[in-house]
Amino acid sequence: MDQIVRFDKVSKKFQLFWEDVVIFEEVNLDISRNELVLLYGPSGSGKTTLLNLLTGLLLPDEGEIQVAGLYIDLIPEKEKSDFRSNYFGLVFQENNLVSTLTVKENIILFQELCGYETEGKEEKIDLLLEKLGINHRKDSFPAQLSGGEKKRVAIARALSNDPHILILDEPTGNLDRESANELCSMIEELFLTTDITIIVASHDQKMEEIATLVYRVGEKQVKLEEEHNERRKGEEIEYRPIDSLERGRENMIMEEELTDFEE
Repeated sequence: MDQIVRFDKVSKKFQLFWEDVVIFEEVNLDISRNELVLLYGPSGSGKTTLLNLLTGLLLPDEGEIQVAGLYIDLIPEKEKSDFRSNYFGLVFQENNLVSTLTVKENIILFQELCGYETEGKEEKIDLLLEKLGINHRKDSFPAQLSGGEKKRVAIARALSNDPHILILDEPTGNLDRESANELCSMIEELFLTTDITIIVASHDQKMEEIATLVYRVGEKQVKLEEEHNERRKGEEIEYRPIDSLERGRENMIMEEELTDFEE
């Protein structure tokens, strides 16, 4: 599989008063496309800092970070926002939905702010919401949604820009156990039915059951702890990119018509 993320001897520290606090020291990390990666560790272990380094919100003090072959430290500051919009779908622990807008309007606003304009935009949003099991809530306001539904809306919003990598920071942190389990199952289904790379920062053990790679974050290091080849998508599993959902549906209809014609 093609490599999409690479950390090469990355170090990061913060200054606290007169003392340097080392968060990471010569971290190496390689992630291929089409992986479901779990960054596992307790609160304060550095998971969010690692994600901020990956997305260019922070720069390393030493070492290099590549995303899809691009060196993050070489991207001009004025272009980093576009870089994040084009490559990443970000889902934070707080969903940050606009309370006065409906579910669908929240996603449309995000697309407009990113300058993402395509024909059939609303139809695509409907497909995303349907895939995530909340299309029936598209005209609801955030206050009318459960915690799990709000998280699904945040994920749909992040996916609406066709990112290469979906990043979820503590997605189950504010959910009850039942809702958290349902969200984990939805993330697994999303992974199995699309070609997007998913990176999850969490200390939820349920996520360990679905990840293809589990990295332990802590003690200034990021170490590969588990690798599950059996959870990777095999050739027998048909999947397609998020931005091809509508086209895929049309192709399926055409194939059925051709089959009927040949018969």
